[in-house]
Amino acid sequence: MDIPQLRYSLRQLRYFVVTAEVLSFTAAARKLHISQPSISTALAELEASFDVQLFIRHHASGLSLTTAGRDMLGLARNLLKNAEELQASARELDGGMSGTIALGCLASLAPPLMPMLISRFLSDFPGVQFDTHEAHQDDLLRGLHDGTLDLALTYSLDLEDDIAFMPLATLPPYAILPERHPLAGTSSVALADLLDEPYVQLDLPHSREYFMALFDPLGRRPVPAFRSAQPEVVRGLVANGLGYSILNFPLKSTRTTDGADFVMRPFRDEVTATTLGIAQSRSMKPRQIIKRFAEFCEAHVHALRQIPSSSGDA
Repeated sequence: MDIPQLRYSLRQLRYFVVTAEVLSFTAAARKLHISQPSISTALAELEASFDVQLFIRHHASGLSLTTAGRDMLGLARNLLKNAEELQASARELDGGMSGTIALGCLASLAPPLMPMLISRFLSDFPGVQFDTHEAHQDDLLRGLHDGTLDLALTYSLDLEDDIAFMPLATLPPYAILPERHPLAGTSSVALADLLDEPYVQLDLPHSREYFMALFDPLGRRPVPAFRSAQPEVVRGLVANGLGYSILNFPLKSTRTTDGADFVMRPFRDEVTATTLGIAQSRSMKPRQIIKRFAEFCEAHVHALRQIPSSSGDA
């Protein structure tokens, strides 16, 4: 078998990725602890070996990536991660699995989900490291596309064809109500009962439209009395009697950080559930450690399939 002669090095690819992230030879040199001419020379050689321009050099305002440079960035990141896995695999001959997982998580999911999964995974594989990113859906998808993220824990909302999605749990929406609300004494609530009540909206991209669309069969939507992009603030506003809200991630506690309480009630209506899962770029071949973490998540998220009960327990 003939092995092709490579005209570039992993060192050049690393210089390219770092420079593409900071868009400055000077900043990249500081980050890599090498001289600026060394980076400039290495990247010029890389462009020559690929016969393609990766950067547009601006004399007064740094660098910008060409279209080819943007396309190459994700591929370069993936190749460097594969090289890291090769080295990690060699170490595993005498020890456990190791390497770094760039994990993204939807911002509203991160507090109740990500720490638990990471902690349990590290108890089995202490040699693994995590580079975590909490973001909104659009930023997570961008990170998967450009190779910044290996995988992302998120919902199946507005996914593109080039994103592979592995479902983990189906999560129906439910209402959260102040503890003293008249509907808090019922075992379930109807959307029609909430339509004219003060609505505390979880004001996140995609999420707000999903929750609002639940009311479309009624012919109109509620008008938010309060909005917040922070789930804990939403829960606090509800617990302090300022309205109701709708969530879909099961919670272990119905007490907010200020000591107030709320209750959770399922809907009597037929409502559209969301699907929690793992998103990955189809163009990136997952490393073994990424496959192992995805399998681990699939095995450990089964408990989230529960619907909040009338007692308020998730």
